Amino acid sequence: MRGLKTLVCALALAACEGGEGGADSNNGQVSVELEGYCIATFTGSHEILNLSGGVALRVEEGQRYLLTGLPDSPAIVYQHRDGAFDLELDVATAPIEAPCLAEGAALAGEYVAFAELELYSDQALQDLVCTIEKFASGSGMGFGYGYVANNVYEVIPGGAFCDGLKSGYVRATRITIGDMGHVGVPVWQLFKLEE
Repeated sequence: MRGLKTLVCALALAACEGGEGGADSNNGQVSVELEGYCIATFTGSHEILNLSGGVALRVEEGQRYLLTGLPDSPAIVYQHRDGAFDLELDVATAPIEAPCLAEGAALAGEYVAFAELELYSDQALQDLVCTIEKFASGSGMGFGYGYVANNVYEVIPGGAFCDGLKSGYVRATRITIGDMGHVGVPVWQLFKLEE
């Protein structure tokens, strides 16, 4: 996923540099609708770096972000009204409390849409097959996507959405926070602690 994110940023000519603020009043923190998933709570101020080493996000004590990439590649999910993107989290240096990162934590994952997505059967986006509602979730074999052309992505829902649809096409979502841009498909794997 990390390599694809780099490719997406390059294709979109997005700055992929630091910034915060913008349209979000909560600095990208977890929304009420997703409180049941794994969260990292920051216990002190921290700067999260982007792929080029610049500051992507300044986090303050008490701020809470969803986690993705568990258990091997933890990242926080920055929520935006138009979608979401991830920022790599260095758990060795970040001042966080996160029960889902505990050694031996049993996790169950599912995929969550962070924006409404219309899936089409064709690359020209003429034949609408289904709509994935914002915050809809589903489990499956995985959710894959790749850039096609003209801000269109092919998606492979992996059985998670649209009654087992094998593949389809979606228009890319665009998120800009400060001078950081992200273009892609806002579906992320989130986790819950198994009881």
